[in-house]
Amino acid sequence: MSENKNGAVEANGQSEIGKKANTLVDAIFDVGTAWAEYGLGYGRFALEHGAKALTRTAAALETLQAKLKKEEKAA
Repeated sequence: MSENKNGAVEANGQSEIGKKANTLVDAIFDVGTAWAEYGLGYGRFALEHGAKALTRTAAALETLQAKLKKEEKAA
């Protein structure tokens, strides 16, 4: 180990501050990745359930259309 001109202790050519900075950047990257994974999963969930709701709505509209046709023929 040696001390550089700023007084930081260096080991293998990298200062302790540099090592801490790399560790902090890695931690921030990991948190960002975790949030992205969560957001993508929630987005998938929302799209799947939205699609199911639209399918049910389409079925209800089809039923209403059939009833209207039936009433029209009966009149």
